[in-house]
Amino acid sequence: LAKTIGNFMFVSVLEAVMTPLFIVFYSLRALGPGWQLIPVATLGTWALVVNGTFFAAMSIRTRSREIMLPLLLFPISIPALLAMVEATTSILTGENPAKFWIVLLAVYDVVFTTVCLLLFETILNAE
Repeated sequence: LAKTIGNFMFVSVLEAVMTPLFIVFYSLRALGPGWQLIPVATLGTWALVVNGTFFAAMSIRTRSREIMLPLLLFPISIPALLAMVEATTSILTGENPAKFWIVLLAVYDVVFTTVCLLLFETILNAE
């Protein structure tokens, strides 16, 4: 859990620095409620970090860990990536409400955080 929180803080700091730069350089403006980008970024970051930390710990004992990590992480992260992209698109275009995608991202976070917390000790103690 400490490694996950440390990774989350590192990625969040990078997002806090990079997001304003992207907004300025790409002249983005939200046609929908722009404040909703904050929960999308927070929930999306947590989803990627919790799965990345878990699968990195799981693949560390394999012989070909450089190949194994992306093979395990990418398919698991697709629902979170889809929810982040769709929510951000909804917020920036203002066409559809982003509530469904934000709730889906929150449910994804709860499910995978619970599963990863329950299985983490088993993964670390596996021979």
